[in-house]
Amino acid sequence: MVVSAKPARIGILGDFNPDYHSHLATNASLQHAAQAVGRCVESEWIPTPSLLEPGSDNTLARFDGLWISPGSPYKSMAGMLAGIERARLGNWPLIAT
Repeated sequence: MVVSAKPARIGILGDFNPDYHSHLATNASLQHAAQAVGRCVESEWIPTPSLLEPGSDNTLARFDGLWISPGSPYKSMAGMLAGIERARLGNWPLIAT
């Protein structure tokens, strides 16, 4: 299968914890899906407190799509809600699990 030269960039809104099976599965599922369609994917976890900081819109804008991670409670529920609101108002591709 041919792999696209430009990777898809996915921002995962959430507080990564390697002890959460769902977080490890999120990373694995992105790689599995990318391989299935012959595309490279780069993902980055975006901590919820950072979504309240000035310039967080610029952080989110670097990505082709956003994924709201499982794993509540979040370090900052206000940050998570702010990230979701920005994604929806900005019409950015968004999925939540």
